[in-house]
Amino acid sequence: MSSVLLSISGHDRPGIVRDVSEALLELDTNIEDSSMTALRGRFAMMLIVSLGSTAKLGELKAAMAHLEQKTGLHVQSTELSDEEFALSAPEPDCVVTVNGSDQPGIVHTVTDALASLDASVVDLSTRSRQYQDGNTQYMMALEVAAGDSIPALRERLAKVADKLDVDIEVHVMDEDVL
Repeated sequence: MSSVLLSISGHDRPGIVRDVSEALLELDTNIEDSSMTALRGRFAMMLIVSLGSTAKLGELKAAMAHLEQKTGLHVQSTELSDEEFALSAPEPDCVVTVNGSDQPGIVHTVTDALASLDASVVDLSTRSRQYQDGNTQYMMALEVAAGDSIPALRERLAKVADKLDVDIEVHVMDEDVL
């Protein structure tokens, strides 16, 4: 069985997920993992798919080329080795939230602190909102696999919060909630 990473993007509109999933279903291709989001009028998704027993990589590429022509989406595909497919992302054990005035360097400074403690970012989402008074509020949420370094992470991120003049909170994920 072949496994493929698909990166798909295009102008946001209703029906993109339906169109992509329909093209994959016609090939008996299973969506194993996915992440999808809309950003300022653009839609992006990453999918890891496994081809069914009868589907071939060439057929998938042809179906994705047809999808591009039909919908205007852009598709890139990368075949995964069995070893790559068997890997899994680290399980997040905390959520880090950042709120404050928008400024260059927030993502870098926060993720630099995480990396210095060998904490892995599993998912990251940001938003900025401009208000009528001209101020721009920045919000970021990160799912993080920090392991035993959560106390040190809290301490390090408190210093980052002071440096950037933003609010940073670390929320431990409760396995019972997940």
